[in-house]
Amino acid sequence: MGQRFFPLDEALGLLGGAYTPQVQEAVTRLGSRLPYREAQEELALLWKVEISASSVRHITMRHGKVAAELIEQQVAQLEATPTAAEAKPDQLVVGTDGAMVQLTSGEWREVKMVTFGEFAPVWDAKKRQVVTRTERLSYFARAETADVFSRSALVEWHRRGGENARSVVAVNDGALWIQSFIDYHCPHALRVLDFAHAQAYVATVGRAIYGAETDTFRGWYGRMSQQLGQQPPQRTVADLQLLLRQHPDHPETEVVEQAIRYLEKRLAMIDYPHFRRLQVPIGSGHVESGHKVVMQKRMKQAGMRWAEASLNPMLALRTSLCNRTWQATWLEVTTQVRQARYAKVPPSGPLAEATAQADLVTEADCQRLTALADRIAKQSRKRRPWNNHDWIFLYRRHSLHQK
Repeated sequence: MGQRFFPLDEALGLLGGAYTPQVQEAVTRLGSRLPYREAQEELALLWKVEISASSVRHITMRHGKVAAELIEQQVAQLEATPTAAEAKPDQLVVGTDGAMVQLTSGEWREVKMVTFGEFAPVWDAKKRQVVTRTERLSYFARAETADVFSRSALVEWHRRGGENARSVVAVNDGALWIQSFIDYHCPHALRVLDFAHAQAYVATVGRAIYGAETDTFRGWYGRMSQQLGQQPPQRTVADLQLLLRQHPDHPETEVVEQAIRYLEKRLAMIDYPHFRRLQVPIGSGHVESGHKVVMQKRMKQAGMRWAEASLNPMLALRTSLCNRTWQATWLEVTTQVRQARYAKVPPSGPLAEATAQADLVTEADCQRLTALADRIAKQSRKRRPWNNHDWIFLYRRHSLHQK
């Protein structure tokens, strides 16, 4: 029969369903912040709205799917008609990483995330030295393949004005898909291997040679970490190679060789003395914390499992919350919902006549009801104030007689 709606719904801008647009926004916002059962309790307490947890999930996911679809539309629009970005950051830092979330099937799916921030050197009075501080962080997260994710992130890259930045620093681990992501958006970026990540490969060599829990390893690792941060990277790699030659028959030789080769291939990315002189970030903590803020806080609580189709809708809502762009996102979502609901597309085929007969509520009916409401309102304004009513006069007269 097709979709039906009361014509006054369009005039009031209703979204469909049993709840007003304000309540639906509250449901969606709480559903993207809290587990659905907790959101249900908050709605009952604060909004006096009795709603089931399944309805909270349904409304949240319905709007989340629209938000996710809008991202795809915006990407297509940017590719078709590129526009100049409004934001003009001076120095932009980009961090990319992945984290796992469990599905209802028991499998694990990787959620890829990129964070954007602006950095600048500032004086730290407590440390009594100049430090590089990253501020104004924003996030973009999707459960997609690396190629698709690179394309989808174009929306947030454009919003943050990546193409206008004077300099871009990409601080990441050495994963190949992350390097491809940087190639896609900013191949000219200064690439930095996260310092803790490089330390981990140095530690791999030391643990294999000296043992993980030995005092010899702890002392050696402390010296090598300091050297890694203050000396040219070639010296650290040469010391690791010398250590390997001193233990040619070690049972973990292959592990040691792999760790050394990893650092050898990334000498330009582990030149930390040079990066410190440039006063650029050398740690990717902002993307590690981004996983906790955006994804894990809502989607990796105890016992949680997710349908794969629900990942991107929830991530779209979560990023709008964490980026403080909720109002703009919600306006776009509701505009899309209203356009779809009140689309003036007449049905075709055998349903056309049945639809016309079934539409018992017409625009004329709506006008008559509106006129009736206006007439009632006018009559109510003509009524006498309460202190001029006859029953008040009789009450006062009775009171005087009693005296």
